[in-house]
Amino acid sequence: MVKIESNKKTNTHRILLRPNQSISWRLSLIFIGFIAITCLSIGVAFSFFGATLILPFAGLEVILVSICVYIVLRKCYCQEVITMTQDKLKIQRAIGKSEKIWEYFRIWSYLLVERPKHPWYPAHIFVTSKGERVPVGDFLTEDEKEDLVVSLEAIINSFNKNQVTSD
Repeated sequence: MVKIESNKKTNTHRILLRPNQSISWRLSLIFIGFIAITCLSIGVAFSFFGATLILPFAGLEVILVSICVYIVLRKCYCQEVITMTQDKLKIQRAIGKSEKIWEYFRIWSYLLVERPKHPWYPAHIFVTSKGERVPVGDFLTEDEKEDLVVSLEAIINSFNKNQVTSD
């Protein structure tokens, strides 16, 4: 998801990037509960008939499914915020409470788009400044990446037009 907010008065643009979320935390807990009830009831039924070795494996299966669902949902709750003003460019990346921040002078930064050689591979978008490349929007779909590139170019062009008219 690409969401763009612009403030004409302060000439500030904020772009929010988030991956598509197919399920919420609540629904994932319901899914894990359903898997747990099913696996553990089958394990208890088999152990009742004498196959007690199945019960620990049913518990292990529930634990592994829970860990996998948690890892996938944690990746889905990451977000990136790109804030651009006339002078500054700020990129914030957060997963939960942990956050990384890159801040550059906008005039020294540029956008780099690496197009794949084969259509099966994804394109990569980088913001480059001071010899540092920061990947942006790797979790976006190809259409969303194209929209992001077009939007960033339009914002940069608007800053350049404002700079020319003010000089």
